[in-house]
Amino acid sequence: MKVSKQEIEAVTALSPEERYGYFIKRICDWEQVWVLFEDDCIVLNEAKNGKLYVLLFPFEDFASHYATNTKGMQTTSYRSFDIHKFVETIMKKLQANNVSNALVFPVPHGYGLNVTMEEIVEDIKNELKNYE
Repeated sequence: MKVSKQEIEAVTALSPEERYGYFIKRICDWEQVWVLFEDDCIVLNEAKNGKLYVLLFPFEDFASHYATNTKGMQTTSYRSFDIHKFVETIMKKLQANNVSNALVFPVPHGYGLNVTMEEIVEDIKNELKNYE
């Protein structure tokens, strides 16, 4: 899906909580989750305390916008995963590698919402019930 410049500006101006709601609805609508990629690996954010976070986006345009406008991320690419594969396989692999939280839908010069993998899975399952 192509996101308009106006939608990128409007959505990135929302609070992290509002972007999280948008993220859950959109990934369930389109059944895809976007992550940043570098050297065939998912890019992780490491906090000062050493905790690792995966960065998640609802559409390629938002991942691109973040990477292009964030210092040190300009060479980063992005990749989508089918939502079911992401929940059933990718999240489990991340958790096995001590990545138990995500920064959902970060924006340049701002933050993503810090959410546990369990919360994301629960919210995705609840939202997908609306599509049954």
